[in-house]
Amino acid sequence: MQAAICLVMVWILLAVALQVVATAAAQGVTKAPCPRDAIAVEPGASIQAAVDRADPGATLCVKNGMHRMQAIRPKPGQSFHGEGQTVLNGSRLLTNFSREEGYWVASGQAQLGQKHGECANAVPACSLPEGLFIDDQPLVQVLTKESVEPGRFYFDHAGSRIYFADDPTGRKVEATVAAFAFESRVSNVVIRNVTIEKYASVAQKGAIQAQEAVEWIVENCEVRLNSGAGIAVGTSSRVRDSNVHHNGQIGITGAGRDVLIEGNQVWANNIRGFSSGWEAGGVKIALGDGVVFRGNHIHGNFGPGLWCDINCRNVLYENNVVERNHGAGIFHEISFSAVIRNNIVRHNGIADKGWFWGNDILIAASQDVEVDGNTLTVSPGKCGIMLIDQGRDDQARTNSGPIYKTRNNAVHDNEITFEGAACAGGASDVKPGHENFSIITDGHNLFDSNVYHVPRASGPARFVWGHATFDWDGLRGQGVEPNGHLVIY
Repeated sequence: MQAAICLVMVWILLAVALQVVATAAAQGVTKAPCPRDAIAVEPGASIQAAVDRADPGATLCVKNGMHRMQAIRPKPGQSFHGEGQTVLNGSRLLTNFSREEGYWVASGQAQLGQKHGECANAVPACSLPEGLFIDDQPLVQVLTKESVEPGRFYFDHAGSRIYFADDPTGRKVEATVAAFAFESRVSNVVIRNVTIEKYASVAQKGAIQAQEAVEWIVENCEVRLNSGAGIAVGTSSRVRDSNVHHNGQIGITGAGRDVLIEGNQVWANNIRGFSSGWEAGGVKIALGDGVVFRGNHIHGNFGPGLWCDINCRNVLYENNVVERNHGAGIFHEISFSAVIRNNIVRHNGIADKGWFWGNDILIAASQDVEVDGNTLTVSPGKCGIMLIDQGRDDQARTNSGPIYKTRNNAVHDNEITFEGAACAGGASDVKPGHENFSIITDGHNLFDSNVYHVPRASGPARFVWGHATFDWDGLRGQGVEPNGHLVIY
C-alpha cells in the first residue's frame, strides 16, 4: 500500500510538472542588459572556451537563446550574466528514433552518470541521474525494459540506447547529458539572470555545484528539472531572488558557514521520488554555522521545506512562508543554536504519519533553539510545534559519540490555529534508563505565552510533555504554558 501511495504521489508531481513549467512566469529571471564591459557568448558557442580565454575576474554575457550541454568551470572572480531569455540546457535534442519490439528507441546514448541516493520503494531508479523529457515533461526511469510503459523509460547503458513507449513524432524529445552547468572550487563567482534546466546532476550535487567553493552568488535565476539538486552551496554563498523548482531530489542543498538563502521561491522539488528521510525536498543545509533563511516562499516540496541538519549552529529562519510540504515545514535536526521567528507556516507534514510526526515546526534532538512570533495553520491530524528527542548519537550514529540532547529550547508567543485536534509540545522516544529519558521535562525546555486556536468539535487534544499526553488543563498542570491561551472557535 505504501509503495502504491508513493507511486501515485510521483505521478501527480510529474503530471503537474508539464503544466506548471509551461505556464508559470519565470519568477527570479528578469529582462536586464548585461554589464557594458561583458564578453558576449552567443548560443552555439562554447562558454568554457570564453572562460578559458578570459582573465580571472572577467564578466561574461551569456546571450539570449538556448545554450545546450554547456559545462562550465569558472575562474576566480568571474561573473556570468543572462539577458532574461538565456537558457542553459544540459540535455541533447533527440530527432532520430527506431522501433523495436513495440518500443521507441533512441540510439547512440553513451552518457553514464553516478548512481547515488536512497529512493522511495515505488521508484527504485530515482538515483540514476539520466533523464528523458518529452515536451518538457520528465519521464520516470525504470530498471528493466519490460517495465517501460507510457510515461516511463529504460536506459540500456550496455547498448547505449534509451527505450520508451510514448510516440515522439512531432514532439520535442530531450535526453540529459551534462552533469552540471557550473562547477568549480574557485571563489567569488557570480551567476545572475539565467535559466538552468535538464542537467543530469547527481543527488546531493547541483546543476550549480558550489559546495566546495566559497563566496558564490546566485541571483535572479530559474533552476528547474535537474536530476539531483538544483543548487549546491558552500561557505559564504548567497542565493537570492531565484525560482528553484521541479528538481529531481532537492531544490537547494549544501554545507558551510555564513550561508544566505533569501527571497527565493523553492517549490515542487523531489519529482524523482527520493526518500525524504535520506535527503529530499525544498532546502537542506548541513554542518552549517551562521546560516540565514530569510523571506523565502517554500511550498509543495516532496520532503521537508527548510531544513538544517547535523551540527548546525547560529541559524536564523525568519520571515519565510512555508506551506504544503510533505515533510516538516521548518526542521532543525541534531543541531544547536537557532532562532525561528516571524514565519508563516501552514499545512505541512502531509506525508508524515503516526505518533507526533507530521509537523509544521520540528525541533529534533537539538538544543538552544528559540521559536517565537510565528503564525501556524495546522492541518487535521498534524502537529504544530514539536520538540522530539530520540536519544540521537553523533552524526555517524554510533554509540561512541556524544548524544544530542533536546534541551534549553524556548517556544513562546506563537499563534497556532488547528483545523483539527490540537497537537503540540515535547515528546520523548527513549526508554527508561536512557540518559535522555527525562530531557524534555528536566532539560529547561519552555512552552509559554502561545495561543492555540482549536475548533469546538475537534476531538481530544494531544498536548505531550515527556512521555505523557494531556488535555489543556493537564498540560498546564505540568507547569507548561502558564501564560498560554486556548481559544475555542
